[in-house]
Formats: sequence, C-alpha cells, structure tokens
Amino acid sequence: MAERIATHYPKLSAALRQFADFVLAEPLQLARMSIHEAVETVGVSVATANRFATTIGFAGYADFRNELIRGFEKLFAPVEKLKQKLAEGASPQDVMIASLREDIANIEATIAKLTPDKTERAVEMIVKAKRIFIVGFENAASLANILAVGIELTGGNARTVENGGGTVGAARQLFKFGPDDLVIAIAFSLYMRDTVVVTRHAKRHGIPVLTITDHLNSPLAAVGDLSLFVEAYHEYNPPSDTAILALIEALVAAVASRLPNAVDVAERFAAFSYPWMMSTDPDWSPLKG
Repeated sequence: MAERIATHYPKLSAALRQFADFVLAEPLQLARMSIHEAVETVGVSVATANRFATTIGFAGYADFRNELIRGFEKLFAPVEKLKQKLAEGASPQDVMIASLREDIANIEATIAKLTPDKTERAVEMIVKAKRIFIVGFENAASLANILAVGIELTGGNARTVENGGGTVGAARQLFKFGPDDLVIAIAFSLYMRDTVVVTRHAKRHGIPVLTITDHLNSPLAAVGDLSLFVEAYHEYNPPSDTAILALIEALVAAVASRLPNAVDVAERFAAFSYPWMMSTDPDWSPLKG
C-alpha cells in the first residue's frame, strides 16, 4: 500500500495528499474506520476519499479499505488463534506440544525447499566474501548475531548492525563494502522496513546479496542474488525462530565443511577463551594447565 501511494504521491492534489498522509501515518487506525469516520478525522470529503482510492488503483473506497485490512490479518492472526485455543480449554502442555510439532514440520518443509545448487551457491558466496555484513532487526537481529558468530568461528569476517546503530549504523559499515564482499539479509513476514531499505541500498551499490526469508513474494527475494527460503509459519508467534535458526546453523556447518582451516580456527578460539569457561567439576579451574 505504501509503495502504491508513493508511486502516485507527486501527482496528488493537496486534499488527496492530506488523506494519503493519514493513511501512511495511521494505517491500522484507518482500517478500523468507516469512510464517514475517516473523512471526519482527516478533514476531507467523502468524494475525496473515494477519489484517493481510485487514483491509487482501486475500484472504490471499499476495495481500498478491504486491502488495507488484509494487510493486518497476519499481525492479528496469532492473537485470534490464541483466543480460540484458550476458549477451547487447551492445557499449557497441549499448547507446548502443538508449538513443537509446528517447528518440526517447518524444518521438514525447509529441508524440502533446499536444492544442491542453492546450497552450493550460498556456501560459495560466504566462503569467497572478504567481509560479510548481516542485516537483521528486532528478532532477526539475534539470529543475525548467531550467524555472524558462526561464520567468525569458521574463520570468516562477519559483522552485524551495531547496538543502537540502526540503519545509520549499517550505512557506516556498508559504505566501505564492494563487489568482493557480501550482505546477508534476514527478514520474515511481517518484514522490517529497515532491513529491506538497507538491503536494497547495498544492492544498488554493487554488493552481492544473500537473503534468508520465507516466500518468493518477500520483498527481500526480489533483491537477493540468491534466496534461501525457510518455512517459518507459527500459530501463536510467527515467524518460527526455531526453523530460521535451524537453517542458520545448517548453513554455518556447510561453510565449515568447505573450509580446511575451520577446525583449526575453532580449536584456537577454544584455547584462547578457556579462562572464561566454567565446568561442573568442583576441582576445575581455568588457571590449571
């Protein structure tokens, strides 16, 4: 919807822009309003609201509002399903088992989507890259960090968005990158706008892009030189971080298998980090040996 509006925005009249600005600023609030409530809130006429809808490509205001509502269905679906389960009297164990089985099914579906060509190309992109920047925000930021640590432990050079850095922090790193480097972007429905914006910007500047996402219609799929797809549906809290993490760990394992010095790097890290480790052995001490 935002992209539709952006396409037509320069040609909109002042009144249509006023309505467009409200749509962009408060889409959820507008989706819950009737046309009469909407025009009263925005301060325009019913004719203006209808003209806005047809100008951006809808048959009328009702068609426009229905599309706006559909955009929020995924956001509220987990809440509605949880209400349904609670209404049915499902026990905590029932809910936990259902969640675990969903994750198992997601991983199996993800395995089915992998092909030898895709996995080979993804590993090659990582192995050949001089530097790797992994883009992910919100939950994906934690997944990006796990992927970065895994790549580092194979001997690669991987970084993520700095804490508090946001898109500017990403830009501070990426302006130094080029065609010999790599951006790995992680985003799932609902897609974080910052992830898409940063990834598109990197692509425009000639940096190769590998994406980890869910569907061909993901905005990241259109940007990436290669996309790895994860089945990540989750009834209560989509997306399933478990399935995404499983793919990330599998990808790191595949990269390590391709690098002859990966074991040596891991051993040197273990030896160096030994003083910070703990053991359940009461006689163990990091100072020994």
